Amino acid sequence: MPKQGRAQLRTWAIAKENCPQYCLRKNFLTLFPHSPFPTPVPPIPKAIVKLGYQPQSIDTSIDADVLMFQLFRQLTPQQKVQRFCDFNQSVRKLARWGIEMQYPHATTTQIRREFIKRCLGGEWLEILSFSKDWGELVIAEPIELARKIIGILEPLNILYIIGGSVASSLLGESRATQDLDLVINISISQASQLIDAMSDEFYISDSAVIEAISRSTATPRESSFNVIYLPSMEKADIFVMSNHDPFSISVMNRRQFYPLTGSPESGIFIYSPEDIVLQKLSWYKLTPDGSQKQWRDVLGVLKVQQGRLNRAYLNQWGETLKLTDLLEQALLQSGYE
Repeated sequence: MPKQGRAQLRTWAIAKENCPQYCLRKNFLTLFPHSPFPTPVPPIPKAIVKLGYQPQSIDTSIDADVLMFQLFRQLTPQQKVQRFCDFNQSVRKLARWGIEMQYPHATTTQIRREFIKRCLGGEWLEILSFSKDWGELVIAEPIELARKIIGILEPLNILYIIGGSVASSLLGESRATQDLDLVINISISQASQLIDAMSDEFYISDSAVIEAISRSTATPRESSFNVIYLPSMEKADIFVMSNHDPFSISVMNRRQFYPLTGSPESGIFIYSPEDIVLQKLSWYKLTPDGSQKQWRDVLGVLKVQQGRLNRAYLNQWGETLKLTDLLEQALLQSGYE
Protein backbone atom coordinates (compact mmCIF):
# COMPACT_ATOMS: atom_id res chain seq x y z
CA MET A 1 0.00 0.00 0.00
CA PRO A 2 1.40 3.45 -0.88
CA LYS A 3 2.67 5.62 2.02
CA GLN A 4 -0.10 8.15 1.35
CA GLY A 5 -2.75 5.43 1.69
CA ARG A 6 -1.27 4.11 4.96
CA ALA A 7 -1.16 7.66 6.35
CA GLN A 8 -4.83 8.15 5.48
CA LEU A 9 -5.75 4.88 7.26
CA ARG A 10 -3.84 5.95 10.37
CA THR A 11 -5.61 9.33 10.31
CA TRP A 12 -8.99 7.60 9.97
CA ALA A 13 -8.18 5.19 12.83
CA ILE A 14 -7.19 8.06 15.15
CA ALA A 15 -10.34 9.98 14.24
CA LYS A 16 -12.45 6.87 14.85
CA GLU A 17 -10.93 6.28 18.31
CA ASN A 18 -11.79 9.85 19.28
CA CYS A 19 -15.30 9.80 17.83
CA PRO A 20 -17.85 10.07 20.73
CA GLN A 21 -20.27 7.60 19.09
CA TYR A 22 -17.51 5.02 18.57
CA CYS A 23 -16.21 5.48 22.12
CA LEU A 24 -19.72 5.05 23.52
CA ARG A 25 -20.19 1.81 21.59
CA LYS A 26 -16.72 0.55 22.58
CA ASN A 27 -17.24 1.35 26.26
CA PHE A 28 -20.72 -0.23 26.23
CA LEU A 29 -19.35 -3.46 24.76
CA THR A 30 -16.51 -3.46 27.28
CA LEU A 31 -18.92 -3.15 30.20
CA PHE A 32 -21.60 -5.44 28.73
CA PRO A 33 -19.82 -7.90 26.44
CA HIS A 34 -22.85 -10.17 26.11
CA SER A 35 -25.38 -7.44 25.33
CA PRO A 36 -26.00 -6.28 21.76
CA PHE A 37 -25.41 -2.58 21.26
CA PRO A 38 -28.72 -0.79 20.76
CA THR A 39 -29.69 -0.70 17.12
CA PRO A 40 -31.69 2.10 15.53
CA VAL A 41 -35.44 1.80 16.11
CA PRO A 42 -37.25 0.97 12.86
CA PRO A 43 -39.65 3.62 11.60
CA ILE A 44 -43.31 3.36 12.60
CA PRO A 45 -45.20 1.57 9.83
CA LYS A 46 -47.67 3.60 7.81
CA ALA A 47 -51.20 2.96 9.04
CA ILE A 48 -54.27 2.62 6.87
CA VAL A 49 -57.32 3.91 8.74
CA LYS A 50 -60.91 4.81 8.01
CA LEU A 51 -61.76 8.43 7.26
CA GLY A 52 -62.51 10.23 10.52
CA TYR A 53 -60.02 8.33 12.70
CA GLN A 54 -58.69 10.43 15.58
CA PRO A 55 -55.55 9.75 17.66
CA GLN A 56 -55.85 9.92 21.44
CA SER A 57 -54.07 13.28 21.65
CA ILE A 58 -53.13 16.08 19.28
CA ASP A 59 -49.40 15.42 19.68
CA THR A 60 -49.70 11.77 18.58
CA SER A 61 -49.61 10.85 14.90
CA ILE A 62 -52.19 8.46 13.48
CA ASP A 63 -49.42 5.97 12.66
CA ALA A 64 -48.10 6.01 16.25
CA ASP A 65 -51.64 5.78 17.66
CA VAL A 66 -52.51 2.72 15.56
CA LEU A 67 -49.25 1.00 16.50
CA MET A 68 -49.79 1.76 20.19
CA PHE A 69 -53.20 0.10 20.21
CA GLN A 70 -51.90 -2.89 18.27
CA LEU A 71 -49.41 -3.37 21.11
CA PHE A 72 -52.12 -2.85 23.76
CA ARG A 73 -54.18 -5.66 22.21
CA GLN A 74 -51.23 -8.03 22.63
CA LEU A 75 -51.02 -7.53 26.41
CA THR A 76 -52.33 -10.26 28.71
CA PRO A 77 -54.91 -9.30 31.38
CA GLN A 78 -52.20 -9.59 34.04
CA GLN A 79 -49.88 -7.28 32.09
CA LYS A 80 -52.67 -4.72 31.79
CA VAL A 81 -53.30 -4.90 35.54
CA GLN A 82 -49.60 -4.48 36.32
CA ARG A 83 -49.30 -1.55 33.93
CA PHE A 84 -52.31 0.18 35.46
CA CYS A 85 -51.13 -0.42 39.05
CA ASP A 86 -47.55 0.72 38.38
CA PHE A 87 -48.75 3.86 36.65
CA ASN A 88 -51.16 4.85 39.43
CA GLN A 89 -48.66 4.08 42.18
CA SER A 90 -46.06 6.24 40.42
CA VAL A 91 -48.50 9.17 40.28
CA ARG A 92 -49.16 8.90 44.02
CA LYS A 93 -45.46 8.58 44.83
CA LEU A 94 -44.78 11.71 42.79
CA ALA A 95 -47.51 13.56 44.71
CA ARG A 96 -45.97 12.55 48.02
CA TRP A 97 -42.45 13.34 46.80
CA GLY A 98 -43.61 16.81 45.74
CA ILE A 99 -44.98 17.44 49.25
CA GLU A 100 -41.76 16.25 50.90
CA MET A 101 -39.68 18.46 48.59
CA GLN A 102 -41.83 21.51 49.30
CA TYR A 103 -42.00 20.83 53.07
CA PRO A 104 -38.74 19.01 53.95
CA HIS A 105 -39.34 19.26 57.70
CA ALA A 106 -43.00 18.20 57.65
CA THR A 107 -44.19 15.54 60.08
CA THR A 108 -46.05 12.42 58.90
CA THR A 109 -49.32 14.06 60.03
CA GLN A 110 -48.58 17.22 58.05
CA ILE A 111 -47.67 15.17 54.95
CA ARG A 112 -50.93 13.25 55.30
CA ARG A 113 -52.96 16.46 55.60
CA GLU A 114 -51.30 18.01 52.55
CA PHE A 115 -51.85 14.79 50.58
CA ILE A 116 -55.56 14.89 51.49
CA LYS A 117 -55.82 18.51 50.40
CA ARG A 118 -54.11 17.91 47.06
CA CYS A 119 -55.67 14.57 46.15
CA LEU A 120 -59.12 14.70 47.72
CA GLY A 121 -59.74 18.41 48.16
CA GLY A 122 -59.53 20.83 51.07
CA GLU A 123 -63.11 20.10 52.17
CA TRP A 124 -62.03 16.61 53.26
CA LEU A 125 -59.54 17.93 55.84
CA GLU A 126 -62.29 18.74 58.35
CA ILE A 127 -64.29 15.60 57.54
CA LEU A 128 -61.29 13.36 58.18
CA SER A 129 -59.94 15.28 61.18
CA PHE A 130 -61.52 12.72 63.53
CA SER A 131 -59.43 9.83 62.18
CA LYS A 132 -56.69 8.42 64.39
CA ASP A 133 -53.01 8.84 63.62
CA TRP A 134 -52.35 6.17 61.00
CA GLY A 135 -48.64 6.94 60.90
CA GLU A 136 -46.77 7.14 57.63
CA LEU A 137 -48.96 7.46 54.54
CA VAL A 138 -49.36 4.16 52.68
CA ILE A 139 -48.97 4.39 48.90
CA ALA A 140 -51.70 2.29 47.30
CA GLU A 141 -53.68 2.26 44.04
CA PRO A 142 -57.29 1.59 42.90
CA ILE A 143 -56.93 -2.16 42.29
CA GLU A 144 -55.63 -2.69 45.81
CA LEU A 145 -58.52 -0.62 47.14
CA ALA A 146 -60.98 -2.64 45.05
CA ARG A 147 -59.75 -5.92 46.52
CA LYS A 148 -60.03 -4.48 50.02
CA ILE A 149 -63.66 -3.41 49.49
CA ILE A 150 -64.61 -6.61 47.67
CA GLY A 151 -63.30 -8.55 50.67
CA ILE A 152 -65.98 -6.77 52.70
CA LEU A 153 -68.84 -6.93 50.18
CA GLU A 154 -68.69 -10.60 49.24
CA PRO A 155 -69.16 -12.05 52.77
CA LEU A 156 -72.23 -9.79 53.08
CA ASN A 157 -73.64 -11.15 49.77
CA ILE A 158 -73.66 -7.67 48.26
CA LEU A 159 -73.32 -7.85 44.48
CA TYR A 160 -70.87 -5.37 42.99
CA ILE A 161 -69.38 -4.29 39.69
CA ILE A 162 -66.37 -2.04 39.09
CA GLY A 163 -66.68 0.65 36.45
CA GLY A 164 -65.18 4.06 35.81
CA SER A 165 -61.61 4.52 34.69
CA VAL A 166 -60.50 1.25 36.32
CA ALA A 167 -62.72 -0.74 33.96
CA SER A 168 -61.91 1.43 30.93
CA SER A 169 -58.17 1.15 31.67
CA LEU A 170 -58.30 -2.65 31.84
CA LEU A 171 -60.43 -2.82 28.69
CA GLY A 172 -58.81 0.06 26.79
CA GLU A 173 -56.14 2.68 27.37
CA SER A 174 -54.60 2.86 30.84
CA ARG A 175 -54.63 6.16 32.71
CA ALA A 176 -54.25 7.56 36.21
CA THR A 177 -57.36 8.01 38.31
CA GLN A 178 -58.01 9.57 41.68
CA ASP A 179 -60.74 7.20 42.81
CA LEU A 180 -62.48 3.88 42.36
CA ASP A 181 -66.05 3.62 41.01
CA LEU A 182 -68.25 0.73 42.08
CA VAL A 183 -71.93 -0.10 41.71
CA ILE A 184 -73.46 -2.25 44.44
CA ASN A 185 -76.84 -3.91 44.81
CA ILE A 186 -77.65 -3.30 48.46
CA SER A 187 -80.90 -3.23 50.42
CA ILE A 188 -81.68 -0.96 53.34
CA SER A 189 -81.50 -3.99 55.67
CA GLN A 190 -77.85 -4.55 54.69
CA ALA A 191 -76.78 -0.96 55.31
CA SER A 192 -75.85 -1.37 58.98
CA GLN A 193 -73.82 -4.51 58.21
CA LEU A 194 -71.82 -2.69 55.56
CA ILE A 195 -71.23 0.33 57.80
CA ASP A 196 -70.06 -1.86 60.69
CA ALA A 197 -67.76 -3.89 58.43
CA MET A 198 -66.08 -0.79 56.99
CA SER A 199 -65.86 1.39 60.10
CA ASP A 200 -62.48 0.15 61.35
CA GLU A 201 -60.34 1.20 58.38
CA PHE A 202 -62.66 3.39 56.29
CA TYR A 203 -64.34 6.72 56.58
CA ILE A 204 -68.02 6.00 55.91
CA SER A 205 -71.06 8.16 56.68
CA ASP A 206 -74.12 6.34 58.04
CA SER A 207 -76.51 9.02 56.80
CA ALA A 208 -74.93 9.16 53.33
CA VAL A 209 -75.33 5.39 52.90
CA ILE A 210 -78.99 5.43 53.97
CA GLU A 211 -79.76 8.42 51.77
CA ALA A 212 -78.09 6.86 48.72
CA ILE A 213 -80.08 3.65 49.11
CA SER A 214 -83.32 5.59 49.60
CA ARG A 215 -82.72 7.76 46.51
CA SER A 216 -81.56 4.96 44.20
CA THR A 217 -84.99 4.34 42.68
CA ALA A 218 -85.69 8.01 41.98
CA THR A 219 -82.19 8.73 40.60
CA PRO A 220 -80.85 5.53 39.01
CA ARG A 221 -77.15 5.52 38.16
CA GLU A 222 -76.63 8.75 40.11
CA SER A 223 -77.27 7.95 43.78
CA SER A 224 -73.95 7.37 45.57
CA PHE A 225 -71.84 7.74 48.71
CA ASN A 226 -68.10 7.98 49.31
CA VAL A 227 -65.76 5.84 51.40
CA ILE A 228 -62.09 6.54 52.09
CA TYR A 229 -59.52 3.93 53.03
CA LEU A 230 -57.74 5.75 55.85
CA PRO A 231 -54.25 4.16 55.73
CA SER A 232 -53.73 5.35 52.13
CA MET A 233 -56.46 8.02 51.77
CA GLU A 234 -57.75 6.29 48.63
CA LYS A 235 -61.36 7.20 47.79
CA ALA A 236 -64.12 5.05 46.33
CA ASP A 237 -67.36 6.37 44.88
CA ILE A 238 -70.02 3.73 45.51
CA PHE A 239 -73.18 3.97 43.42
CA VAL A 240 -76.32 2.20 44.61
CA MET A 241 -78.00 0.13 41.91
CA SER A 242 -81.68 0.61 41.21
CA ASN A 243 -83.58 -2.64 40.69
CA HIS A 244 -86.14 -0.67 38.70
CA ASP A 245 -83.71 0.62 36.07
CA PRO A 246 -83.44 -1.76 33.06
CA PHE A 247 -79.96 -0.57 32.05
CA SER A 248 -78.56 -1.02 35.56
CA ILE A 249 -80.00 -4.54 35.68
CA SER A 250 -78.49 -5.34 32.28
CA VAL A 251 -75.07 -4.01 33.34
CA MET A 252 -75.02 -6.12 36.51
CA ASN A 253 -76.19 -9.24 34.67
CA ARG A 254 -73.46 -8.79 32.03
CA ARG A 255 -70.58 -8.08 34.42
CA GLN A 256 -67.44 -9.99 33.55
CA PHE A 257 -64.76 -11.57 35.70
CA TYR A 258 -61.35 -10.02 35.11
CA PRO A 259 -58.36 -12.08 36.31
CA LEU A 260 -55.78 -10.15 38.32
CA THR A 261 -53.23 -12.97 38.49
CA GLY A 262 -52.74 -16.36 36.90
CA SER A 263 -55.03 -17.91 39.53
CA PRO A 264 -58.68 -18.34 38.42
CA GLU A 265 -59.84 -17.42 41.96
CA SER A 266 -58.08 -14.06 41.94
CA GLY A 267 -60.05 -11.47 40.06
CA ILE A 268 -62.68 -8.75 40.11
CA PHE A 269 -66.01 -8.20 38.37
CA ILE A 270 -65.95 -5.25 35.98
CA TYR A 271 -68.25 -3.71 33.37
CA SER A 272 -68.42 -5.40 29.99
CA PRO A 273 -66.72 -3.40 27.20
CA GLU A 274 -70.09 -2.44 25.69
CA ASP A 275 -71.50 -1.25 29.01
CA ILE A 276 -68.47 0.85 29.98
CA VAL A 277 -68.65 2.56 26.57
CA LEU A 278 -72.34 3.35 27.13
CA GLN A 279 -71.79 4.48 30.72
CA LYS A 280 -68.87 6.74 29.79
CA LEU A 281 -70.88 8.26 26.93
CA SER A 282 -73.69 8.95 29.43
CA TRP A 283 -71.26 10.74 31.78
CA TYR A 284 -69.78 12.63 28.84
CA LYS A 285 -73.27 13.79 27.86
CA LEU A 286 -74.04 14.95 31.42
CA THR A 287 -70.85 17.02 31.69
CA PRO A 288 -71.11 20.63 30.45
CA ASP A 289 -69.10 20.89 27.22
CA GLY A 290 -68.24 17.19 27.59
CA SER A 291 -65.37 15.61 29.50
CA GLN A 292 -62.37 14.92 27.29
CA LYS A 293 -61.17 12.28 29.76
CA GLN A 294 -64.44 10.38 29.33
CA TRP A 295 -64.28 10.72 25.55
CA ARG A 296 -60.68 9.50 25.41
CA ASP A 297 -61.61 6.54 27.63
CA VAL A 298 -64.42 5.62 25.21
CA LEU A 299 -62.11 5.78 22.18
CA GLY A 300 -59.50 3.74 24.03
CA VAL A 301 -61.93 0.91 24.74
CA LEU A 302 -63.26 0.91 21.17
CA LYS A 303 -59.74 0.83 19.71
CA VAL A 304 -58.56 -2.04 21.92
CA GLN A 305 -61.77 -4.04 21.47
CA GLN A 306 -61.71 -3.79 17.65
CA GLY A 307 -64.12 -6.30 16.09
CA ARG A 308 -65.13 -7.90 19.40
CA LEU A 309 -68.05 -5.76 20.56
CA ASN A 310 -71.73 -6.65 20.35
CA ARG A 311 -72.86 -3.92 17.95
CA ALA A 312 -76.53 -4.87 18.22
CA TYR A 313 -76.41 -4.41 22.01
CA LEU A 314 -74.57 -1.10 21.64
CA ASN A 315 -77.07 0.20 19.10
CA GLN A 316 -80.08 -0.95 21.13
CA TRP A 317 -79.00 0.73 24.37
CA GLY A 318 -77.52 3.70 22.52
CA GLU A 319 -81.00 4.40 21.19
CA THR A 320 -82.70 3.76 24.56
CA LEU A 321 -80.28 6.03 26.42
CA LYS A 322 -80.40 8.67 23.66
CA LEU A 323 -76.71 8.24 22.89
CA THR A 324 -76.97 7.25 19.21
CA ASP A 325 -75.24 10.35 17.80
CA LEU A 326 -72.40 10.22 20.33
CA LEU A 327 -71.97 6.48 19.79
CA GLU A 328 -71.73 6.89 16.02
CA GLN A 329 -69.19 9.69 16.44
CA ALA A 330 -67.09 7.58 18.81
CA LEU A 331 -67.17 4.57 16.47
CA LEU A 332 -66.06 6.81 13.60
CA GLN A 333 -63.18 8.43 15.50
CA SER A 334 -61.96 5.08 16.85
CA GLY A 335 -61.94 3.54 13.36
CA TYR A 336 -64.07 0.67 14.66
CA GLU A 337 -64.72 -1.89 11.94
